[in-house]
Amino acid sequence: MDIVAFADEHVDGAAALLAERHARHRAVEPTLPADVNFREQVERERDETGGVVAFAGDEVVGYLLGKRREDQVGAHVWSYIAGHAVREPELVRDLYREAAEHWVEAGLTRHFVYVPALPELVDPWFRLSFGASAALAVRETTSEEPFEADITIRESTPDDARAAVLLERHMVESMIPSPSFSHHAPDDEEAAVEEWAETWVETDTYRHFVAERDGRIVGHVLLYRRPHDLRVPTDSIDLAAASTDPAERGTGVGVALTRFALGWAYEHGYPTMITDWRMTNLLASRFWPRRGFRETFLRLYRSIP
Repeated sequence: MDIVAFADEHVDGAAALLAERHARHRAVEPTLPADVNFREQVERERDETGGVVAFAGDEVVGYLLGKRREDQVGAHVWSYIAGHAVREPELVRDLYREAAEHWVEAGLTRHFVYVPALPELVDPWFRLSFGASAALAVRETTSEEPFEADITIRESTPDDARAAVLLERHMVESMIPSPSFSHHAPDDEEAAVEEWAETWVETDTYRHFVAERDGRIVGHVLLYRRPHDLRVPTDSIDLAAASTDPAERGTGVGVALTRFALGWAYEHGYPTMITDWRMTNLLASRFWPRRGFRETFLRLYRSIP
């Protein structure tokens, strides 16, 4: 087994290997997209951070790519959804050994990787001291019966921007304490309002709905036409954000909004809906599976030391 630095001449072999992995994944989760340009997906994963590729003879049997990113804590490495594939699951540990040596030498000691939510593919990463930090998920949309929660759900207007910002702030603040210990501080309110303004301009991309009780907005849900990739079918829609006023949690607002969003998507020709959550967000990590969402990918994380 030869493991060398990933180069241009390895793209086609990596794309073929990624196609094999995706076919195995689709056999378990057929809602995943069938119309994928695997070469394009591999190319998207490449930057100067580099990666490695494994050969058995002249055949590519594994690869791992990483991208350098920055956040409030500092620089780190991401290996996204098309960032690795292996013929044999155990090989990923050898690939990581080679790639991580260079990453750590470059001062990149925090590593994120997305792995199909198949036990045989996740297990080798766990044995590299990675843990599950987030889940990506999917479910079919259906015609939904309204959930009675004594609320009114309507499509939002630009006048609702500050209410949306406040609900997002509640969500961010809820993940600062244990067990999340999130380091992300809430955005500046005026900057957040300006960002939300795009929601009512890009109506082909975003649809936003709010729940009102006694004339007050108590929850919202944002739907987003996410760009197509290995995870995102061209005809799916992303439940990109959802939040309930903390004082109203447990009163059915979230369930009612979810049923409304699923029904709206079904009626508007979106057969599948995707979403994601952090594992340490206890409310979300329990709420969404109960709404029928199935994990498709896990985001795994390791920090050294």
